[in-house]
Amino acid sequence: MRRVYGWFIVGAAMYDLEKESRRKEKVLLVGTGPKSQREELIESLEELGLLVETAGGEVAEKMLNIRERPDAATMIGKGKARRVEEIRTQLKVDTVVFDQELSSAHIRNLEGIIAAKILDRTELILDIFALHARTMEAKIEVELAQLSYRLPRLTGKGIDLSKLGGGIGTRGPGEKKLEVERRRLREKMKKLKDELRSVEKARAVQRKRRRSMFRVALTGYTDAGKSTIMNALTKAGVRTEKALFTTLDPTTRLLQFENGRKALITDTVGFIRDLPHHLVASFRSTLEEAVEADLRLRIVDVSHPEFKSHMDAGSVVLRDLGCLDKKSILVFNKIDRLLDRAVLSGLSRRYTGCLCVSALTGEGMDRLLFALEAEMEREVVEGKFRLPLKNGRLISVVHELGEVLETNCEGGYVELNARLHKSDFEKIKKLTLEAGGEVKPWR
Repeated sequence: MRRVYGWFIVGAAMYDLEKESRRKEKVLLVGTGPKSQREELIESLEELGLLVETAGGEVAEKMLNIRERPDAATMIGKGKARRVEEIRTQLKVDTVVFDQELSSAHIRNLEGIIAAKILDRTELILDIFALHARTMEAKIEVELAQLSYRLPRLTGKGIDLSKLGGGIGTRGPGEKKLEVERRRLREKMKKLKDELRSVEKARAVQRKRRRSMFRVALTGYTDAGKSTIMNALTKAGVRTEKALFTTLDPTTRLLQFENGRKALITDTVGFIRDLPHHLVASFRSTLEEAVEADLRLRIVDVSHPEFKSHMDAGSVVLRDLGCLDKKSILVFNKIDRLLDRAVLSGLSRRYTGCLCVSALTGEGMDRLLFALEAEMEREVVEGKFRLPLKNGRLISVVHELGEVLETNCEGGYVELNARLHKSDFEKIKKLTLEAGGEVKPWR
């Protein structure tokens, strides 16, 4: 790292002028914050660089400005903004991305000094989500999050408004035009919310059908190896790559144990520090998989130097979803990358019940499978219900709440061998006995 005119320059990316005609969009990263948080700010800028690469850009430079309080007008101060413009010109940068969230006033003032596209961390993450959205649900959720972010930033002039409507006349400050744009955005958001509700109903029906089975959700920081763990457990063939947010749509696969019993495992969207609240709100139905699951596997990339802050970021999101205190297992992944294995014994002492694995090499995966099976044994019961044939409603309830494995009819009775969650088993047991039937648990 070198210091230039009050800035810390955090590494410089090399670029080849011969490839100018087919180069990626060049990006200058800017971070700011107090001296006491310098290390965290540097780490956050490094992560911002990975986000830019995931979005298809090329990092030309990273600049860190140490200041105790953000400037009300430009976030970094006018003098520093002019310095950013100088470096942007020298490096022929297309876009400047700030690591902190910018207000509409910040963007407007910065655009008056810096002759480039201005983005902040939130808008960059939204762009990546838009890039990776595959299903209709994900596309709706991303667009809704983007509109929620942009609505309060409509100012009626500059690039801000042109990005939304475009064309001649959109740069004027007229209040009438601004109100029209705001109304158009609100109407679009209402339409998207209605569409999302329809998709949520379909997903709720799917969850209801899966209720009889033991459900596991993979949660954790982006690029922690959740998809790789899912592939190792189920041979699912979920796409994996060294990039952030490759999984947006929850992928559910069947996990079969050696004793023949089955569970459902779902790979969910990854977390990141300062995850935009617009995304958490818009992706609520997708993240609901983590809430509704019987067990959450909290996957952590233990080889990452900032894995503890990644755990904290995950806890924040899970707390917002209301499932932080629900049953979970902490899984430290990528132990094959550790140079010092002694750290694992320390983690095992500090985090009781945690598991240390490498999804890539398979080390420790047998212990993870055993832990999943043990949790399922505690939560799911197999039983034999002997019900009067005339009680069609109760027979229907068994099919609705459980997985019926076998059916036999004899002498005015139907015998259902079913697998249910403990709470549902007790409920149906009570109703069966009240109806003059019999119940025999298998396990």
